[in-house]
Amino acid sequence: MTLLETRATGKDSASFSLVHGGTLDITFNIGVSRRPWQQPLPTATLHQPGQPEVVFTLDRDHIEQRLTWPLHEETIHAEMRLTLKGATLSSTPVTRLWPRPQLKGPWLVISPHPDDAELAAGGLYTTHADDTYIVTLSAGEKLKSLERQYLSGLDDTLEAARQRKAQWRTWNVIATPLLSGITPERSTLIGMPDGMGWALVHDQQTITPDIPVESLRQHNHRRLPSPSSSGLVRQDIIAPLTELIHEIKPATILVTDPEFDPHPDHQAASLALALALADSDHQPEAILMYANHYQGGYPPGPAGQPAWTPPGSIAVKQLFHDAPAPYHHVLSPELQKHKALLLDSMSDLSYRFSPRQQRRKARRSGFTSRFAVERDPYFQAAIRSTEFFRCIETKAFLDGWAREI
Repeated sequence: MTLLETRATGKDSASFSLVHGGTLDITFNIGVSRRPWQQPLPTATLHQPGQPEVVFTLDRDHIEQRLTWPLHEETIHAEMRLTLKGATLSSTPVTRLWPRPQLKGPWLVISPHPDDAELAAGGLYTTHADDTYIVTLSAGEKLKSLERQYLSGLDDTLEAARQRKAQWRTWNVIATPLLSGITPERSTLIGMPDGMGWALVHDQQTITPDIPVESLRQHNHRRLPSPSSSGLVRQDIIAPLTELIHEIKPATILVTDPEFDPHPDHQAASLALALALADSDHQPEAILMYANHYQGGYPPGPAGQPAWTPPGSIAVKQLFHDAPAPYHHVLSPELQKHKALLLDSMSDLSYRFSPRQQRRKARRSGFTSRFAVERDPYFQAAIRSTEFFRCIETKAFLDGWAREI
């Protein structure tokens, strides 16, 4: 898979010639108008011979942009073109072709909270539902105020509302994957306190949970090692995760990307996997990393477009010496609709916005939502024609975390 030539053909276009297919990776810098908030979000269109045009929405808040797209294997000696609208090229694109990783199951999805697995990989886990397992670390029970409870006025105290939220979300862990055929035996909740992942896993603090771990695990079909005392320590998270890896023996593990996802619980999930694998006799063939949070907000653009590829300039960490390979899982229109159903079944994503909030959200985002305008912004950010991951070998993943800690 060889790139023959890349050349800028104008301020808003570039061409490149390819030999054979793979995953196309394009990095370039853009310029936007002086008042970008008054303009629609800029876009880039990839023109492929014999294939439909592919439109990407660009991030107007950053100069560096990155696009990745899986090419058809029959793309041989192809002349391809990239055109921009609402922005200009300020550098000649740097292009690279990656071989497509050959992945297989069993698949294990590590989800920091209920809904993270669906946001990142609802399409992938539906495609491979027969041999996919999901491990959720936290019930996501944290609640800042009574105004944020799912049913207004239902509970009168914050403690009761948190208990109610935990009940809802522990049920989500089991019920939502059932829509894709993942049985309750293959969905497991460990019970890490919400918002305390980094303190527990990285800082090795002892945490006294507001809700007993055994209560959070009430729907589990797999019995996990019980905490050693009333206060949780790091090993109370690592031990059950290690045991699950030993039992499932996954060939591919999905986990949060520590270089791009700054959420403390998401960072903790990635570190917990590294610690569990260091204690395990089983090593997966590949690790797929995903980010549901990004520094600076949501990925740009409406639903239905290809998944956004974060540029290196927004990374929050530099762990891996060798760049992980981009990997796209393609979602058909019907699978995108099914993913919307998965997200809608997750209680934490079902907030309804008032018309005033909708207008304010539309102005801030810079585009008109294609559907679910009243729902959480994740309905636009996560339901795309592809799901994007970065693929890394287990040894490189472990070495990166070893250098960090």
